[in-house]
Amino acid sequence: LLIGMMRAIHGHYRQLDALRQAETPLAPEEVTVRAVVPIGDLGVQARQALAFARAITSADHHVAAIHVTDNLTDAYRLRQAWETWECGVELVIVESPFRSLTGPLLSYIDALRDVHPKDTVTVVLPELVASHWWEHLLHNHTALRLKAALLFHPGIVVTNVPYHLARGAQA
Repeated sequence: LLIGMMRAIHGHYRQLDALRQAETPLAPEEVTVRAVVPIGDLGVQARQALAFARAITSADHHVAAIHVTDNLTDAYRLRQAWETWECGVELVIVESPFRSLTGPLLSYIDALRDVHPKDTVTVVLPELVASHWWEHLLHNHTALRLKAALLFHPGIVVTNVPYHLARGAQA
């Protein structure tokens, strides 16, 4: 059993040595970043992630904010607030009747990669970082679930934009 395990480990490292093709371009001038920012609302975390996405892309039309919803009334309100804000970024609303976020988002990313196969798709995740251990229990850890799903999606770059809750801050 030990010998079999060692052979499997050796085979894994031989496979790594044989890799010749990169999932994303190796030369900086060949990289064109196309950013996707999943948002739930227009809170400070979302605006912060959108600002970062706009900073790392070559043009605003390379950034898309994605809102996955099962409630079209809330989506309509978000669309109105988005148009009032006028940030210059496209808002894409994806309807998900089963309250699923990961599946529709991954489908959108796959479609985006099909349309722009040479671009490097970067998912910019706004992430709330709690300042106390018990505050972690109050949040649903959506960014962590999305990171886990995107980890097994080849060619996708995931970037976190943390929003730290300050200790002692008033709500």
